[in-house]
Amino acid sequence: MIQNKLLQEPDFLIPYPIRFWVYLFSLIPSLACSIFVLYHLLIDKVLHNALNNHVIIVLLLNNLVYQLIDIPLSLSFYHLGNVWPASPILCLFWMFIDETLFSLSLILVGGASIQRHILIFHKQWLSTNKKRIFIHYLPIGVLCFYCIVFHFITILFPPCQNRFNYNMSVCGYPLCYYDIRPMLVWDIAINKMLPTLTIVVFSIALLVRVLLQRRRIHQHIQWRKHKKMTIQLLAIVMLYFFLYIPFMIIELIQSCCIPVNFGVNYEVFGEFFSYYVMFLFPFVNVLSLPNYKGKIKDAFSFCHRQIRTIISVLLPLKYFDALKSNAVAPLPQP
Repeated sequence: MIQNKLLQEPDFLIPYPIRFWVYLFSLIPSLACSIFVLYHLLIDKVLHNALNNHVIIVLLLNNLVYQLIDIPLSLSFYHLGNVWPASPILCLFWMFIDETLFSLSLILVGGASIQRHILIFHKQWLSTNKKRIFIHYLPIGVLCFYCIVFHFITILFPPCQNRFNYNMSVCGYPLCYYDIRPMLVWDIAINKMLPTLTIVVFSIALLVRVLLQRRRIHQHIQWRKHKKMTIQLLAIVMLYFFLYIPFMIIELIQSCCIPVNFGVNYEVFGEFFSYYVMFLFPFVNVLSLPNYKGKIKDAFSFCHRQIRTIISVLLPLKYFDALKSNAVAPLPQP
C-alpha cells in the first residue's frame, strides 16, 4: 500500500502495543477463515469449476500470502519498535510483498467488477474453451503478471537509491521511484486511479443492470443466481470503498497537489484500518459458500473431535510420566 515517505509515524495516535494486539487478534480468525474458504473452493469440484469463483480464489491466495508474510513482519515491528533484523534485503522483500499484494488485490477487484458483467449478461462470450481462455483466464493471468513484474522492477531494481529507516514500519517505505515523475504518474494513474474508478463505475452499473433485468424478466431461479454473484462482488467492493479507497485518495492528493502534512491524523487511522480489507476479506467470501452454516458447524465439530483425541492421548502419557518420577501415587488396586 502507499505510505508517506516523509512523515514519521505518530505513535501517540495509535500506540504500537495497541496495534500489535489488535492486529494479532484480528489475524488469527481471519487466517483460519481464509484457509476454511480456500479449502472448500478448491476441494469442491463444482465450486472451483465455477467461473465466478476463479478470481475469488486468486484474491484469497493473494490475501493468504499477505497474512502469512506481511502481517507477521508488521507485528514484529510493533512489538519491538523497530525493524528486525535491520537489513536492506528484508526491507526490499517487505516493501515488495506489501506493495505488490495490496496493489494486486485492488487491480483484481477492478477486473472482477468488469468480469461480473460478462458472467451475468454476456455468457455467450464464454461458450467455448477458446473464448474462456482469452476472455476469462488470460486477463486474470495478465493482471497478475503485470503487477508482479512492475513492482519487481521498480522496488527491487529501481533506477535510484532507496534509503531505509529501520525505526519506521516497512523501513519507512522509501520508494525512490516516486521521485521520478513519469513513474510516479504511471503508478498513480494505472495502478491506483484506474482500478478505483473501474470498481466504482462498474459496480454501480452492475447493480443498476441487475435491478433493471429483475424488473423486465421474472425468472426467479436466474435472479437468485445473479443476485448471489452481485452481492458477493458488492460486499467486496464495500470493503475497499470504506476501508481503503478514502485512505488511498488522501495519499494520491498528497503525491501531487497538497503538502504532505495535510490530513496526517486521518492518514494514520486510514492506514491502520486499511489492513482490515485483508482481515475481513475471507469473512465476506465465506457467506457466498453454499450451505456455509453447515460447513462451519462441521469444521467446529471436526476441531472438537481432534482436540478430544489429542487430550485423550496426552493425559495418560502425562500420568505415566509422573508415575515414573513418583510425582503421583499409583492408582489404587480394586
